[in-house]
Amino acid sequence: MAQPPKINMNDLLKKAQELEKTFKASQEKLKAETATVSVGGNMVTVTVDGEKNVKEIKIDPELVKDGDVEAIQDLVMSAINSANAEIEKKISDKMNALAMPALDGIPGLSGLFGK
Repeated sequence: MAQPPKINMNDLLKKAQELEKTFKASQEKLKAETATVSVGGNMVTVTVDGEKNVKEIKIDPELVKDGDVEAIQDLVMSAINSANAEIEKKISDKMNALAMPALDGIPGLSGLFGK
């Protein structure tokens, strides 16, 4: 019976330290990422940053003319929630892209994350 590849703990620790440095260096860049989402046929547009801070809200003047405060509130809430989901996905994708090369080549881990 074939033996599983041995994991060199020193290599694993070194890769983990490299990965930590890479993640820390990337965190500032990721904070500057933005996601912009429009809802209600572009009646409300929200932009958030990588820390999920709302940077901009645009409301079409036509929506305000109708005077339907509840509709405006619902659209703003929907736009913020969608923008936060979008920025989470964007950051997650970028972090995964950073992690994959760092984990590549470690015996026993190469196929663990979908490679």
